Amino acid sequence: MKKTSFSANRVALAVAVICAGASLPAFAQVQAKVTGRVQFDARNVNSGFNAIADRDSASTADNFEIRRARIGVSGTVNKDISYEVVGNAVGSSTNFVDTAFANYGFNKAAQFRAGRFKQPFSLEELTSSNSIDFMERSYGNQMVPGKRLGMMLHGEPMKGLVYGLSAYANGFNEVTNSNHLGSRTAVRVAFNAADLAKLDDTVLHFGVANTQGKSQTVPVNSGNTQSDASQDTRATIVAFRTEGRGLNNAYRLQIGGDKLRAETTTISGSTATTAGGLGYNQTANNAVTISQNMNGMELALAKGPFKFQAENFDSKYAASGTAVDLTSTTNRSAMAVDARVKASYMEFMYNITGEEWSKAYKGGAFSGISPKSVFMKDYGGVVGNGIGAWQVGVRLSEYSSDAANTQTCALGTSSCDTTVGTATTTGGTGVSNKARAQNSETARTTTYALNWIMNSNARVMLNYAETKFGQSVFMLDTSPYTAVGSGVTDKERVISLRTQVNF
Repeated sequence: MKKTSFSANRVALAVAVICAGASLPAFAQVQAKVTGRVQFDARNVNSGFNAIADRDSASTADNFEIRRARIGVSGTVNKDISYEVVGNAVGSSTNFVDTAFANYGFNKAAQFRAGRFKQPFSLEELTSSNSIDFMERSYGNQMVPGKRLGMMLHGEPMKGLVYGLSAYANGFNEVTNSNHLGSRTAVRVAFNAADLAKLDDTVLHFGVANTQGKSQTVPVNSGNTQSDASQDTRATIVAFRTEGRGLNNAYRLQIGGDKLRAETTTISGSTATTAGGLGYNQTANNAVTISQNMNGMELALAKGPFKFQAENFDSKYAASGTAVDLTSTTNRSAMAVDARVKASYMEFMYNITGEEWSKAYKGGAFSGISPKSVFMKDYGGVVGNGIGAWQVGVRLSEYSSDAANTQTCALGTSSCDTTVGTATTTGGTGVSNKARAQNSETARTTTYALNWIMNSNARVMLNYAETKFGQSVFMLDTSPYTAVGSGVTDKERVISLRTQVNF
């Protein structure tokens, strides 16, 4: 038999040629790039509360915070199919996925997107956190759907006109078997009249949006660390944190849920011992349903370096459910809480260094400002010692709530001076509704901003936010009037500094 020898180099070359030939037609047009952002904040909070060791006081402490830390990949497949997968390294959610979607853009006027993505609602929300004018978005943004699992039809049928229509779920997983696929919807239409009128250096943005539908959540009992754990469970319908990321639950509206068993049984040998005992943050058995119907209106007017932007949010909530007394399951109550919550903001921004806002507007939203001169000696081939872009701005933002079927526990009234946070209404036989509205039903925040955009990938932000509450507030789940209580306040001041890098 004739012996045949093979050259390793020739084999490797042949394999490479075969693989290249096989893969070029399928993968030559796949593009991918790494994307990410890091935002580090320093925050000084002056609220007038007493310094107490209770864990529920943490939101009013001076602090450092990694506000966002995300890493992912985005790109295209054969140009018309785009994708994005981004993970979130910080936050309270146990799910690492921040966004993950595929977008089929064969027809730019009618594109289809599926996965986890920003729902079509609110100009402020659709502006990336890399490019927002202030460190935190307004109160209204705390009610919008944001990033959710779903499907969306969207596009730009003509220059200056954009739309989006989506069906989405409110969480990563179903809570009960009574949910439906895409139980919530969102729709948005926006147009830039300046494009239609062919006005250069100008933005005349108008938009309307609606989101509605149902979602479910499971009530829990109190996390109060200054008293025994409660048998009563509640679910939060809507809550606000002050815009400078100061006081948590400056307002909170809740509906009651199941009454938990307060005893435990231990069996040792032939002896059964029953003793009291109930932990904090224990979940109920039965979920409650929260319906929301919210309308939004958008306005943005820009000319050269000046921009005025405003939005209005008008949301109706209807929460309902059946609560069971788990100590005696024959006792059941029907729960119902209705509320109308409004929020709005208006802001003025000015680019001191002259950058034009119209160049940052595309597809019905604003992106980042590109400095006329970058603050780097060598940045993407641009050599020089520029000063970057400088911005100043002011925003007025507020919220208000009008809730039915509850008793508001407002400080300074005889019914709540000694029983803060315990106001209830009867929900039926056997179980108390335990619906409650806590802290201030109205608040207004004025925020001042000074931003330094060094280049398209780095900026520094300085904010001063002053909040005035419609009525005195306290730290929920603490006792405001005892020797170890938090006290009360009707105002808050927050100074914040952010350093940001994004790519």
